[in-house]
Amino acid sequence: MDARTLSSPIHTLNLNEPCYVDLGTPVLEVINLMQEGQFGCVLVVDNRDQLVGIVTERDFLVKIMGKQIDPADVIVDAIMTPSPECLRPTDTVAFALNLMQLGHYRHIPLVIRDDKDKYPVSVVSIKDILNHVAAFLETGKEE
Repeated sequence: MDARTLSSPIHTLNLNEPCYVDLGTPVLEVINLMQEGQFGCVLVVDNRDQLVGIVTERDFLVKIMGKQIDPADVIVDAIMTPSPECLRPTDTVAFALNLMQLGHYRHIPLVIRDDKDKYPVSVVSIKDILNHVAAFLETGKEE
């Protein structure tokens, strides 16, 4: 592995479409979406399709499970992480990896930004980064 592997822009990774929900979505619906699509997180958007939060598997474990809370009675706004850290398409793999390590994140939204708005286009997961590095190690070149 050389510096090119980690200096690659995030947008060169093979990223999947993210799962989105609107503010006010019932948590039970979010859980079902995550189970059906096998998503590790869901992005929460407002009525202008702006990123306002992220919900991860960990949020359910910490904020719902074992707390006598019925997920059918809670909306996503109550358990999401608001204003999450984000990546831009030009950020490098090394930057993403460092941000994940410092913040203890497994998922970071990838957004296109203008002056103040954040339009989510994907999610970068630790698995995406590991796949990128592993592909380089197997073939000696980037994906």
